[in-house]
Amino acid sequence: MSPHRTAKSQAIRDPVQVSEPSLGVARALKELMHAFRTIVEGEMRSRGESLSFAHAMLMITLAREPGLSGAQAARRAQVTAQTMNALLRNLESGGHVVRERNPENLRADRWFLTRQGLRHLEMGRMVADDIARKMLVPLTAPEADRLSELLRRCTHALRGLQEAKESAA
Repeated sequence: MSPHRTAKSQAIRDPVQVSEPSLGVARALKELMHAFRTIVEGEMRSRGESLSFAHAMLMITLAREPGLSGAQAARRAQVTAQTMNALLRNLESGGHVVRERNPENLRADRWFLTRQGLRHLEMGRMVADDIARKMLVPLTAPEADRLSELLRRCTHALRGLQEAKESAA
């Protein structure tokens, strides 16, 4: 054995059983979101739209909060500044958003959705709503309502944990 290879650093060559946290709920949510995004993006591409789900989420944010800086948008989306910069530049080059100088902070631009961006966003919303309806076909209306309520409660619990951690720091 080489001096740099100890028993602790040797590769595991055989599969290892690893249990999933929380009975697989987190994984099921991830798989659901991945499938949803994939289908929405595929449907949008079939309509000649090349923007991603992430672009759509950013445009929703800018529609709700016009004039955000790139840093503010990155914090809202929980992505790095570099990732947000790439998303914003892509949307800008396609005419979906415009940037303006921030008179209060000359180092930060403000970003706004354009009418073209809003049209694209509305088309994406119609596609996503249609796919969401199809996704919920196996559920009764009360089951779908209950699922939404349970997911909101889980989100609220996690936000409470996050807020408690931030206030303790």
